[in-house]
Amino acid sequence: MSLEEKPAVLRVPPDTDVVRELEILARARHPLIHVDSHEEERVGVLLDHLAERLGAQRFDWTPHRGLFDLRGGDPVKDSIDPAVALKWVSKVASHYVFHFRGFGHHLADKAVVSQLRELHHDMLSSRNVIVFTDEAEIPNALTGLVTHFTLAPLTSGEYHRLVSAIIRDLRQRGSVDVVLTPEDVHALLEDLKGLTLFEVQKVVTEAVVEDRRLDAKDLPRIREAKMRIVQRSGVLEYTPAAHTLTDVAGLTRLKEWIQKRGSALRDPVAAKKFGVEPPRGLLLLGVQGCGKSLSAKAVANELGMPLLRLDPSSLYNKYFGESEKNLRRAIKLAEAMAPVVLWIDELEKAFASVGDGGNDGGVSHRIFGTFLTWLAEKKETVFVVATANDVSRLPPELVRKGRFDEIFFVDLPGPEARRAVLSLHLTRRGHDPKSIELDSLIAASEGFSGAELEQAVVAALYTAFHAKKPLDADMIRAEMNATIPLSRTMSEKIAGLRAWAKDRAVPADG
Repeated sequence: MSLEEKPAVLRVPPDTDVVRELEILARARHPLIHVDSHEEERVGVLLDHLAERLGAQRFDWTPHRGLFDLRGGDPVKDSIDPAVALKWVSKVASHYVFHFRGFGHHLADKAVVSQLRELHHDMLSSRNVIVFTDEAEIPNALTGLVTHFTLAPLTSGEYHRLVSAIIRDLRQRGSVDVVLTPEDVHALLEDLKGLTLFEVQKVVTEAVVEDRRLDAKDLPRIREAKMRIVQRSGVLEYTPAAHTLTDVAGLTRLKEWIQKRGSALRDPVAAKKFGVEPPRGLLLLGVQGCGKSLSAKAVANELGMPLLRLDPSSLYNKYFGESEKNLRRAIKLAEAMAPVVLWIDELEKAFASVGDGGNDGGVSHRIFGTFLTWLAEKKETVFVVATANDVSRLPPELVRKGRFDEIFFVDLPGPEARRAVLSLHLTRRGHDPKSIELDSLIAASEGFSGAELEQAVVAALYTAFHAKKPLDADMIRAEMNATIPLSRTMSEKIAGLRAWAKDRAVPADG
C-alpha cells in the first residue's frame, strides 16, 4: 500500500459499555438520537454492533447517495431528497437502525422538522432508531424529541486494539517487526490520544511502511504527525512544553502551588483514595512580559502533560453558530487528549464583549456560558491555565472564587527576581553571571519586566559582538537607560491592576 492511497478504515470493535449505553436508549424508545461527532466511521461501527444486539437491519443516508442498505443493492429511489427518505423510513416495519450522515443543514428546513416530529410519534411504537451525526444545531422545535448521546473519547484499550489490527493488516503485505517495551507501548498510546480511527491508522501506517518496523524511534515521528493534525483543527495549537519551572525566575509561591498539585495529577488513583480531588486549573493575571506565558509552558512540563494552546480570537466566526461550534470542538479535542494542560492565552479576548453590551448577537454570552458550564462540570483531566493582562475586561463571574482553583497575580519582578532573570538569560547565552557586576544593573532596572530585562541582555550582546569586546555591565546598563519600561508608559493601568489584585488574587512571588 502506498502512502498516497487512502486505506479503508479498520473496523475495530467499540467499547462494550458504549454499545450498551446506546442499546439502552434504543430499547427505552428514544427513536431520534443525535451523536455530536465527526467520526462517522467510528459511529458506523458502533451502530453495526447496536443493530446486531437489537436484531435490526442497518441503513445509511448520505447527501450524495440517499438512503441505502449497507448489505448492497441500489439506494431507495429519489431518497437524496430528505422528505422522500423520511417518508420511506415512516413506512418500514420494525427493527431498523438508520444512520443519517451530513443531515444537519436540513434541520433548518421547517418542513423537514415537521416531518421528523410526526415520525418521532410513529416510531415510538416500533424499535426503529434514527441516528444523526454531525455538529448541527438541533432546532427548538425538536428539543425534547431528540436525545443527545455523548460519544466518549477512545479508551487506551480501543487504541491498543486498533494498533494491533493495523499491524496485522500490514503483515498481510509483508513482514513487520514490533520492538516496543511496555513503557514504549504506554507512550505510544498516550501520543495517539485524541486522534480519530482514520488518523491513527494513517500515522501508524506511515511510521511502519518505511522500514517495516515499529519501535521507539517511531514515537517522535508519530508525535509530530499528531501535532500537525491538531494544528489543522484550526482551534488548538499543540505547543511543545520545552520550559521547566527552573526557567521561570521568581514566582516562588506559584511554583510551590504547582508542585503540590502535580503530585495529585501524577498519581490520580492514590490521590482519589486519599480524598484529593483533581485540580481544575488556575488563572494568571498580571503585567505584560512578566512570565505568564512562560509559566504556562513550565506548568505543562512540571505536570508531565501535553500542552494545548487556545487563542480565543480563533473561536469567532462570522457565520451563525460557528463560534459556539469552535469552542465545543476545542473542548472535545482537549478532553479526548486528556490528561492535558489547556492554555488559554489572553482570556480577556474571548469574553470582553460579555459585559460591554457588544453587538455580536449574543455570541460572546453563549460562548461564555458554555465555557463556564464546562469549567464547573468537566470530568476529564484537562488542567486549565488561563492568562490575562487586562482584568477590567473579564466578566466578574469568571474571576469569582470557585471558577479556578486559584488566581495568581504576576507583578513586576522585585530586586531578587530581577537578579534571577538577568542570571538566567546570561547563563542561557553562555555568559557567566559572576563575571558581570549585577548589583548596579538591579538598581538601574527598577520597574522593568522580565521581557524588558531579557531584551537589554540581548541588545548588549549585539553591541559586544559588534565591538569585538567582552560583555560587561556597562553595555547592559546602557541598553536599560535607553529603554522606557512599560511600568512608566502604562503606570496608571498597572496601578489599577495592582489595586484590584490586592484583595482578590494571591501574589505569584513571595
